[in-house]
Amino acid sequence: MYVDNDEALRGLEKSIAKASVVALDTEFIREKTYYPQLCLIQVAARFPNDEKYAIIDPLTISDLTPIKSLFTNENIVKVLHAGDQDLAIFYQILGVLPKPLFDTQRAANLLGYTQQIGLAAMVKAYCDIKLDKTDTFSNWGQRPLTQTQIAYAYDDVRYLPRIYEAMHAALKQKNRLSWLDDEFSRLTDPATYEIDVRGVWRRVRRSSALRPVQLCALRELAAWRELTAQKKDYPRKWVATDELLLEIARRMPQTLDELYMVRNARDKLGKQWAHQALAAVHLAQALPPDEWPLAEHNPSRRGPKTAQIDMLNTLVHLRASENSIAPAILASHDDLVALACGQRSNLEILKGWRKDIIGLELIELLEGKLSLRLDGDNLKVTSGSQHGS
Repeated sequence: MYVDNDEALRGLEKSIAKASVVALDTEFIREKTYYPQLCLIQVAARFPNDEKYAIIDPLTISDLTPIKSLFTNENIVKVLHAGDQDLAIFYQILGVLPKPLFDTQRAANLLGYTQQIGLAAMVKAYCDIKLDKTDTFSNWGQRPLTQTQIAYAYDDVRYLPRIYEAMHAALKQKNRLSWLDDEFSRLTDPATYEIDVRGVWRRVRRSSALRPVQLCALRELAAWRELTAQKKDYPRKWVATDELLLEIARRMPQTLDELYMVRNARDKLGKQWAHQALAAVHLAQALPPDEWPLAEHNPSRRGPKTAQIDMLNTLVHLRASENSIAPAILASHDDLVALACGQRSNLEILKGWRKDIIGLELIELLEGKLSLRLDGDNLKVTSGSQHGS
């Protein structure tokens, strides 16, 4: 079913209102814009004895609000695969997020699959079907769509309800459904998709080399760039690259001539944006030191012994293998480094199910309350340091 007008969309909304599961996906383009341009919404609805598939064309529909009732219907589970970008688009356009939610990529992580497993691999594993991904990078903004594009779009949701049901059963059997609660709550929290323009400087690489006042300038420059990109609906790099912002912050120019001494500044910024960039630098200089941002220190540079990280990582791999969970899902490298450095708060490894499976053990290992030893070909975890035994 190809839905390309408002009346058809209202009809689709009514026809799937009684579904138990609805899979969702989107196709979009954003190479030349700040905000993604939504080109398609794919839907696969699962009923007790039937299924319904539809492609919604936002480029030909004037009112997408009927989708809101689907998103807010608590009796329908909305299923996505690696849905972060799809959810961000839904929130931007509709102002609501689909609940209740189930993300099959997140669920796969708790069933022994790799951290970033793709949809094609999931469909092959659960349905023994090989998807044709030829149209992955096709132009979704063109009309009319080709038959292969339409087939590709359907395939992105067609198998998700079946995969969801199999995953739900497996997670329930393993008593792991609740492990996903915090992650799904985060994915359906509007705050996750709100852009903090005063915090985007943290994404600029190599900022740790800047002095505090220069870091403040980078913060103001990055905030100016973000707001400008939003207003113009340009990609950030069309306004200014990270490298340009870093160099301006490093030099702290006071005049237009000094700013133009920065490579590419004249060509990239022109006169209007150059004055705005200078104003951002001047604003940073006028702020008192207690309003300067703190540098984001990479914990790996704090110098914990490599042996500590290796030891923690060994235990993580052991528990991950025992529980059929990808090690990176159980504990991130950054969390292990932070633990070795003495950090004990604001770490995912010390929250929820991760804390129970591995977090507390890792602390005990660092404190010498646990030890690792080989028993033949097997790794054993024992209480106490076992010195001299």
